[in-house]
Amino acid sequence: MSKEKRTAHLEESARAAFCGISVIIPARNEERHLPRLLRALRAMPEIGEIIVGDGGSSDQTIAISQKMKARVVEGARGRGAQQNAGASAASGEILWFLHADSLPDSQCGRQIVRATRRGAIGGNFRLHFEARGFWPRGFEAIARFQRVFGVYYGDSGFFVRREVWQELEGFRAWPLFEDFDFARRLETLARRDNRKTACCAGRLRVSARRFQQRPGRVLLLWLALQIGFKLGVSPHHLARFYAGSTKNEAER
Repeated sequence: MSKEKRTAHLEESARAAFCGISVIIPARNEERHLPRLLRALRAMPEIGEIIVGDGGSSDQTIAISQKMKARVVEGARGRGAQQNAGASAASGEILWFLHADSLPDSQCGRQIVRATRRGAIGGNFRLHFEARGFWPRGFEAIARFQRVFGVYYGDSGFFVRREVWQELEGFRAWPLFEDFDFARRLETLARRDNRKTACCAGRLRVSARRFQQRPGRVLLLWLALQIGFKLGVSPHHLARFYAGSTKNEAER
């Protein structure tokens, strides 16, 4: 690389870093997955800080986070509450919410900067499940189809401008569907203000652990929960139904 190109690259990185992306990671007993995510984030010059919102871990999640220079916010329970606590402690202009078992491509930080500079108030990433076979690719196709209609979920790596997160008053303190609700409100705000959200091309790799054993059953359960939520069933009732179903599955 020539001196001119190196200088241009450093200047671009410095401008991107000025945007101050704060990454918020809700976690509970994620010692297995967290190190690789933190290493990947540390390699992105656009990331200004990393905050782990711990939900009562009994393993080495907190120790690993602190050792790898991530700030830990403890006390909140439930993913929505953990993300709100982390976001409230963040100082960045852009908030990026990542699940602990995800792994973003090296270009993801740069793509967030580019998307927000082009006017996006927030958005997400294209999913890639870390497993082979029909079902992982099928779930990816479903996610791409839903995104056309502004439907997406927390495992796709939400990012949002701080002022927009504040206007939306963060995530609901729900045990389920807090991510779907946030995306829905984000899309509504974008339409109201004649603005846009972005689905960035950089792949976000996520674990397929939720559906690897019985993917067909997981799909049916997911559809049942979706229908219940759209019919107005309380997220608290749906969370109890989900917990009971997954407990029964684990006992098989």
